[in-house]
Amino acid sequence: THALHRVVLAMAQAKKSLEAIPGAPPAFLKKKTMIKDRVGEVRSTSYVLPTGGHIYGKACQRDGEGASEVLTTWVAATPSQPKESQRSFVKTNKKALLEGCITAKAQRVYAQDHPNIRFKQVSGKKAESISVPYQGPFGIGTSGKDESIRPLIEVDYTSFKQDGADYPDLTRLTKKGRLPPPKATIASMGHDVRQRPVEEPKEPWVMKKFQNVKARQ
Repeated sequence: THALHRVVLAMAQAKKSLEAIPGAPPAFLKKKTMIKDRVGEVRSTSYVLPTGGHIYGKACQRDGEGASEVLTTWVAATPSQPKESQRSFVKTNKKALLEGCITAKAQRVYAQDHPNIRFKQVSGKKAESISVPYQGPFGIGTSGKDESIRPLIEVDYTSFKQDGADYPDLTRLTKKGRLPPPKATIASMGHDVRQRPVEEPKEPWVMKKFQNVKARQ
């Protein structure tokens, strides 16, 4: 009895923990694997679905500007500020010495009073284009004969000899990484049995005393 009581308590606790999980099916619903299909209707659910007015999906936060405003309004970009040259402390110290600032304190005070002594900003100059010695035309000149477009349209340059074959002709196919067959030499042609003359069949050798023997029936 104590063991049965413990089993009942464990099942009750498991049921409470299952109901506490969000999205978990309640205990009275059927098993998902046992739900059958229905003709003309959707399958019965094994979860508690929201009401009919629920909107699924993630909410899309739209911008204040729509597609029409983007297409009809031209917003120019803010140009970047011009580059400012850095402060030249070497030039500042030289001018401080010319002004009579000998001590470090006097040079520091002069640098604080003249913060705009900077490097000279070098403006780039556009390089002159090199003149071309020959103005063209370049390349190989075309022949004076003009090809007509008619043979191309009527497919005169295409061969249809292999249309009836059940397999394409691969004799001219070249595979990458494979060397062509070697050329024939005098020695290889001498060993080639296909080029040897056909020998006439010789009569079988028979002893002289049996050459004139007549056949018996």
